[in-house]
Amino acid sequence: MNSKERSDQIFGGSFLIGLAILFITGYWWPGIMFVIGISMLLRTINAGKSWSSDHSALIVLGIGVVFGLPIFTGNWLPLLFIALGVYVLFGDEVRGYFGKHDSRESQRSEKSKNDML
Repeated sequence: MNSKERSDQIFGGSFLIGLAILFITGYWWPGIMFVIGISMLLRTINAGKSWSSDHSALIVLGIGVVFGLPIFTGNWLPLLFIALGVYVLFGDEVRGYFGKHDSRESQRSEKSKNDML
């Protein structure tokens, strides 16, 4: 069995255990967000990556926290979802625009500068 298959098994098993806990407790919302987020993090960790590298899982957990706390209610929540969606879609481009440069691009520009001399 390869690593991807094992990671998928970890995700499926933890998700089913989480669903069982939700059935027992009746804590469906935002509990389902915690179950999904934790299952995604366990899959990421089993794949040998850092838990903080799975931005999608952290966003899902963040949504669970926002809806789990009673002080975070109101009409601004759709704006939060829009902001999170934009971050998921364009996060790499935005980070690149604000200072994170591609090393290959900087190497190309260095090479072209040297070729001109």
